[in-house]
Amino acid sequence: MNPILKRTVPKFALFLGGILLFAFFSNDFGLIDIQKAAIILAAGIDKTPSGYELTAQISVPKGGETAGGTASVELSGRGETVADCLMMMYADSGWVPKFDFCSLVLLGEETAREGAMPALNYFLHNEYMSDDCAVAVCEGSAADVLKQTSSIDDTSSLAIGKLFSGAAEKSGATVKNTLRKFAVDTLGVSKSSFMPYIRTLALEQDNPSEGGKEAPGGGAGESSADKSEKSSQQESVLFRAEETALFAEGKMTGLLSAEETFAYNLLMGGVSAGSLTVRGENGLPVSLSIKRDRGKVTLSNDALPQAQLEIGLKVLVNDRTAEDFMAGTETNVATPEDERCAEELIASHAASLWETCRKSGCDLFLLSRDLWRSDPKRHAGLKDSIPSAVEAKIVVRVRGAK
Repeated sequence: MNPILKRTVPKFALFLGGILLFAFFSNDFGLIDIQKAAIILAAGIDKTPSGYELTAQISVPKGGETAGGTASVELSGRGETVADCLMMMYADSGWVPKFDFCSLVLLGEETAREGAMPALNYFLHNEYMSDDCAVAVCEGSAADVLKQTSSIDDTSSLAIGKLFSGAAEKSGATVKNTLRKFAVDTLGVSKSSFMPYIRTLALEQDNPSEGGKEAPGGGAGESSADKSEKSSQQESVLFRAEETALFAEGKMTGLLSAEETFAYNLLMGGVSAGSLTVRGENGLPVSLSIKRDRGKVTLSNDALPQAQLEIGLKVLVNDRTAEDFMAGTETNVATPEDERCAEELIASHAASLWETCRKSGCDLFLLSRDLWRSDPKRHAGLKDSIPSAVEAKIVVRVRGAK
C-alpha cells in the first residue's frame, strides 16, 4: 500500500467515526419529549359566539402505584379559529400541542349543524395530522363528552374509539368515517357525507359510603388517573354510536336511526357478522345471523331516474324461543316464513333510510358523483334533483344458508 494512504486512512476513519458519534448523541431523531410536548389523543370542537372552543384530551405520564391504562388530562382554549384555540392552550399550559397520535376529532352538535368544514380546516392543513383520524358528532357539547368517565376506559376518547372497531363495523351496528374521506366527499360533486353520532348513557352507581352525597365533577385539567381514583364518587357513562349524522354541503341536516344505520351498512355490503330479529311463525321471535351480505345502490337510466337499492343476504337461525325449540325446530336453517319476514323488515328500514336522505338533502350513496363520472351531460340536468326528487326501488332477497 502507498505509504501516504497507509498514514491517511486511519486518521480519516477516526475523523469519520467522530462525526458519526457526534451526530448520534446530539440528535433526538424525531423523538418527542413528553415533558415538553402535549400528545393529543382527541380533539373536541364546540361553537361559541366569538368563534370556537377547542378541548384537547392529552396523554400524560401516569405516576403512582397504579399500573396500566392510559392517563389523560383535558385542556381547553378559545379563539376565533381553531389555531387561535391551540395558541391559547399553549400560553396557558406551556405544552406544545402534537397531533401525531390524534385518533379522534369530535364535533359538538351545534358546530356540526352550523358547518363542519370551517372547524376541520386546521386539521386538514396540519402536516402532522393523520388523514385516517376518525371524525364523529356528539350529542350536546364535545367538551362535556371528553370530560366524562367511561365504564369501559378511563380515557373517554379510547372508549369511543372502541365503538369503531373492525368487529363493530362487520356487525353493521355502527359506521366509521375518517377526516380525509369526509373532506373528499363533502368537497366533491355530491357535497354529502356522514359521521357517527355519539350519545352518552349514564349508569347509576350505588355508593353507600357517600350516604347519597353528590360527588364533585371534574373540570378541565383533571387527569383520568384522578378520575379513576374517584370512580366511586362519579357517575360512569357508556357511549353509543348506533345513529348516523347526515351532512349536506358541510352542514348536519339529518340523523339516521339505529335501524336505518343498519340498513345503510347492508346496502354497502360490509356486514358479515350481524344479526337480525324478526317475527317468524306464530309471531314468535327468531334471531338470524348474517353470513353473507351483497348490497348495491345505483341510479336507473330512465328519464325520471330511480334509485335502485338491492340487498341480498345469506342467513342462519341464531336463536329461537324455547317453545319453538322444544317443538323440534332447533335446526339453524331459516324457514320460508323467516325469510319473508326478514325481507319485509329490511325493506321497511331501507325505505325509511331513503326517505331520511331525501328530506335531509344528503346524497349518502354519492349517486350524483357516480352519474357525473359516467355521463356529465345527464348529470348537469339532474344534479339538483338528487336525492330530494328521486324515488327508490327496493329489492331485498333473504335466503337461508345451507
